[in-house]
Amino acid sequence: MIYVGIDVAKDKHDCHIMRDDGEVLVDNYTFENSREGFIAFDEIVKRSKRRKEEVKVGLEYTGHYSHNLIENLKAKGYAVLALNPLKVNLYRKSKSLRNTKTDKSDARYIAEVTSETEIEKKRYVVNDVHVLRSLTRYRYRLLKTVQSTKNRYRRVLQVVFPEFEKHFNVNYRSAIELIGRYSSPREVLSADRDVLIRNLNKMSYGRYGKRADELIEAAETSIGVSNAGDAYELKHIAKHIAFLESEVEMVEDKLKSILTRLRSPILTIPGIGATTGATILAEIGNIKNFPTSAKLLAFVGCEPTIYQSGKYVLTRTPMVKKGSKYLRNAVFQATKSAYVIDPTMRAYVDRKRAEGKHFFVALSHGMKKMVRVIFAVLRSGKDYVAPETPEAEIKKEVPALNSAATP
Repeated sequence: MIYVGIDVAKDKHDCHIMRDDGEVLVDNYTFENSREGFIAFDEIVKRSKRRKEEVKVGLEYTGHYSHNLIENLKAKGYAVLALNPLKVNLYRKSKSLRNTKTDKSDARYIAEVTSETEIEKKRYVVNDVHVLRSLTRYRYRLLKTVQSTKNRYRRVLQVVFPEFEKHFNVNYRSAIELIGRYSSPREVLSADRDVLIRNLNKMSYGRYGKRADELIEAAETSIGVSNAGDAYELKHIAKHIAFLESEVEMVEDKLKSILTRLRSPILTIPGIGATTGATILAEIGNIKNFPTSAKLLAFVGCEPTIYQSGKYVLTRTPMVKKGSKYLRNAVFQATKSAYVIDPTMRAYVDRKRAEGKHFFVALSHGMKKMVRVIFAVLRSGKDYVAPETPEAEIKKEVPALNSAATP
């Protein structure tokens, strides 16, 4: 067996090639991140091995930098092991007390870790799931951008036209479109009243037309002392928000169409809608890659930290949070929704609260329950069926919180 360790970078990759008996075949070889570089690497590996020797290639999974290389190696028939960078880093520290890190040494450590790690057999993931993963992660980034852009929008609005939010909900799309057209008191006052009414009606579907006089009065008495630059920025921030929100809607429409094709039973679980369901399916991939619900729980990052030394056992430990952040966020959102609409989940979380746990700690227990439900539904391929728990029994389980529990 030949083990190849590759240290991935943006423009070039360093590799170390060794046999299972520790013999070094190539101490350090650098190839470009290009088609020519991949061909040259393939030739080096072929010259290094004997006829019947198998090759296992290990590299740190570094997102977009490693994606094309991994796909190219798989296409050439190599057994590829994508390693967690944290695992490689801990291995490197265990081998030396010196604080030395180079691309050459990293490639060697990756080869050594590869020789000690078994490649788990992964089941096939349909192409629609790969598309879902790209789209759900894009949506996640879009929403983050929308939130930060709206924060800036509200700050600039307070400078340019602080009276506006007393008359309109600044987060409504119609209000954002209105600011995109009339971004300062000066623009409101310079507009023709009839044109202003028509535009208000058009942008708000008839809700704001009668409030034109309120807007004009607010503009006349405004204390905003902004300059033309602030007004220009506010107008274009509002237009940018409108574009981002329309993009989010388009992505969500694509997600729904893919989910319709997949016909997954995950949408039958209370609390899981189209976007959370799409994210969960995308991040899990093939559920058969997880033999137990505990394995899936670890992948989500919801399992508790365990610390024990001698007779001491640490309690009240936090979540590990070492899994997929996209999956963990989707499970959290699904659990919050299930707490509101599902009596079984509400009873379970409230029972934890009755034990003295903080609401979010109790909700984290609910996340573990949600993961187990997701695992059972996806493994069976059957729709979720609520447990037959009488309402009176549910009330008995959480007597301390029945009257005070809130969604």
